[in-house]
Amino acid sequence: MAEPSYRFFDHTGDFGVDVEAPDEGAAVAACARAFLALLTDAPETVAEREAREVSVTGIDAPATLVALGNELLYLFEVERFLCARFSPARVEATRIEGTAHGERFDPARHPIARPVKAVTHHQAALARRGRVVRARLIFDL
Repeated sequence: MAEPSYRFFDHTGDFGVDVEAPDEGAAVAACARAFLALLTDAPETVAEREAREVSVTGIDAPATLVALGNELLYLFEVERFLCARFSPARVEATRIEGTAHGERFDPARHPIARPVKAVTHHQAALARRGRVVRARLIFDL
């Protein structure tokens, strides 16, 4: 597998994403991109004008991935920052560090398709299966 991919699915009042990638960093980056696509339905409208350093921790890989999702949600809700691309610098089971590249939310250019309340721990996953890393996140809408 050369490029990461993701697909959305309905989940009992929520929305989920399954990711497949060649490594953990690519899986984390794809989860961040999927979050933007779910939120805006138009990820291509978000430019990389600013950068924010991000560091999250968790008790295991799935919890750490959920923490990243919730940090990206925090950046949007509090700082009005949309992450167009996440560049991971460190991906470990209990820590993810990297740079969120994006820009401030502009309602004239960035349609919000699905307001996200939270990224949940329900069915969260981030694990290597052979030569593929699979991740799953469920978004509370």
